[in-house]
Amino acid sequence: MRRHRALCGIILLTLAVLTTARPKHGQSKCKSGPVDLVFLIDSSRSVRPHEFETMRKFMIDILNTLDIGPNATRVGVVQYSSQVRSEFSLKTHSTLDTMVKSINQIIPLAQGTMTGLAIRYVMNVAFSAEEGDRPKIPNVAVIVTDGRPQDRVAEVAAEAREKGIEIYAVGVARADMTSLRAMASLPFEDHVFLVESFDLIHQFGLQFQDKLCGVDLCSESDHGCEHICESSPGSFHCLCLPGYTLNADGKTCAAIDLCSEGKHHCEQICISSPGSFSCDCNKGYKLNDDKKTCSKPVKQTHLSYYTYYHMFFYFCYSPTLFSSFHPSVIDYCSFGNHSCDHRCVSVLSGFHCRCNEGYRLLADGKTCRGEMYAENKNENHHLLCWIQVIQHVCCTCVQTHTDDDTIDLCAEGKHDCEQICVSAPDAFTCDCNKGYTLNEDEKTCTPIDLCADGKHDCEQICISAPGVFTCDCNKGFKLNKDNRTCTNVDMCSTVEHGCEHQCVSTPGSYYCICPDGNLLQEDGKSCGTCRSANIDLVLLIDGSKSVRPQNFELVKKFVNQVVDSLDVSAHGTRVGLVQYSSRVRTEFPLNMYHSADEIKAAVMKVAYMEKGTMTGLALKHMLENSFSEAEGARPLGRNIPRIGLVFTDGRSQDDITEYAKRAKEAGITMYAVGVGKAVEDELREIASEPVEKHFYYTTDFSAINTIAENLKLNVCPEESQGEIEVKDPCACENLVEFQQATMSRMAARLEQLENQLLSRK
Repeated sequence: MRRHRALCGIILLTLAVLTTARPKHGQSKCKSGPVDLVFLIDSSRSVRPHEFETMRKFMIDILNTLDIGPNATRVGVVQYSSQVRSEFSLKTHSTLDTMVKSINQIIPLAQGTMTGLAIRYVMNVAFSAEEGDRPKIPNVAVIVTDGRPQDRVAEVAAEAREKGIEIYAVGVARADMTSLRAMASLPFEDHVFLVESFDLIHQFGLQFQDKLCGVDLCSESDHGCEHICESSPGSFHCLCLPGYTLNADGKTCAAIDLCSEGKHHCEQICISSPGSFSCDCNKGYKLNDDKKTCSKPVKQTHLSYYTYYHMFFYFCYSPTLFSSFHPSVIDYCSFGNHSCDHRCVSVLSGFHCRCNEGYRLLADGKTCRGEMYAENKNENHHLLCWIQVIQHVCCTCVQTHTDDDTIDLCAEGKHDCEQICVSAPDAFTCDCNKGYTLNEDEKTCTPIDLCADGKHDCEQICISAPGVFTCDCNKGFKLNKDNRTCTNVDMCSTVEHGCEHQCVSTPGSYYCICPDGNLLQEDGKSCGTCRSANIDLVLLIDGSKSVRPQNFELVKKFVNQVVDSLDVSAHGTRVGLVQYSSRVRTEFPLNMYHSADEIKAAVMKVAYMEKGTMTGLALKHMLENSFSEAEGARPLGRNIPRIGLVFTDGRSQDDITEYAKRAKEAGITMYAVGVGKAVEDELREIASEPVEKHFYYTTDFSAINTIAENLKLNVCPEESQGEIEVKDPCACENLVEFQQATMSRMAARLEQLENQLLSRK
């Protein structure tokens, strides 16, 4: 009979799961793009039957939100214990209905917990082309486990991540956070989840859906990409347009400057454009057909004359005289007696010497220097001869000037010198003004920077001018009479510093200090015994489902009790409030309210969030956003204490280690307040040193008002002098303290009485 009842119970539970896990056809599907998703579920002996059914429902709920199909999201399921078994591969099912049916038919293995073996199977088999894995499609693995692995996971998980598999690690109840972090991808706050029981696993499901397909982050978030934003499941990355490269910040783009990188072949000037370049030439040059090299054009005045060589002289004739004159040419150069410096050219009645490009033939008709001229004895001009044809007609005549009519190219502005043009007959050279040096192009000039070259003797600051320099001093120093060295100015003795206790000079400035036991106040000049009236305080309150609405109201009263103990004003204490559960929400920043009444009214209007307990995510938000100057935190240079207070009632579902440490390293004094199921190790990890003064815990929400009183005293210990500290008199350490104090007073009193008796004798 008992067995019959147990069987009925299992059947009813299975029917309930089948009913609740039925696909929700009316629900909108995720449109994140194609994803290959594999669930790796722990079916070890420690997973009880009803917990496995909850895990079954968890998978089906996620599938209901996905766009399932061979060209959309593909899903595979692998279960493991001491062995690994594939329930279905990425290519097995193409519809949601068949997937759900297969998941509901899974029978747990109920053995050990070989998580490392299972990850290797997923890496080598589940995400293989034979099993349906697609190239260039994101691979996502979700590992759900309830205990510590019985084999090594760190190395195989690292190998899987290196192959491009994004791993989410979900731990339940007895799962080990260290092992979860060893398996998961970075950042841990997005990929590591720890829940207290299988009943809360749906909280990860909601967050995973947001990561995988909640929004198109490129279109619905401030992605910050300068050029192109490309979405991926739960994330995005930035790209650049052609000709640009992505900077180290992963968002902005820089033009690829091929000119500055020397990746061009321009002879003179390279003009850069993103990822490309074009060539140009200096003034007086033109770009050749190869679009890279430059040549200097010769302005020619073509006459209707041609030269003919005879006895080492050139004569110009009209082409009409030679219209029918085509004698055969004897190769006089082949006789070997021409003595030409460069080249010999045969013509009708002999030969003439020819020079290479850039040279001219001298009067001896043989030697080459510079350009080549042909002299006409009958006209008052020179004819520049450019050799064109060896036979019959040899060159074109270009009119120039005689030696008596020398061209001053500098005076006529026919030069491209940047500063000074030095004229020579029919030529010029460039020079520079004093303090400048001629560049390699022999045209432009660069200022001589004696400061940059180190050719000065200034002690502190060198101010450069072309070819000269002057010296100056840093702020707080004055230049000596030698105009080189500097002397420190004692700011405390030369300005009205206003320091209440003592002024200390520094180079170019000063600061005030206070005697021991006193603190420098906000004005940087006066001294006081406490600075609690001048802090930036951010409270992080847990709004998870386990808090419950009636207790959340007590949390809000706790916050207002803390506010009552502070001197709130724009120039005194500023207060900000952040609520967190599965996500984080700023209720109001530090710079929103400037009076205690405004803050308390805003606190009472805060709506309860419910859902999970992502304390690590809340700490990250506090560090990166709440204590930013944009949200009202005052600059660090003003030495305003920054205090963070975390209030929680349970174990964090993500890792707190990194951001708890970073918050304290950033100079934030952290207080941790725990109630009920809060984990002491986590509270101590959050709290600043000494932990005993920054960590509070009570078993009941009704006792948190006592914590508020203690917190008030610890913010500024000096203010508590003369006041009675509120403590739990039944606490063990308080009983011991009371006994020790009583015995000490009794011993002192007895000693006093003995002395009185002795004095009477």
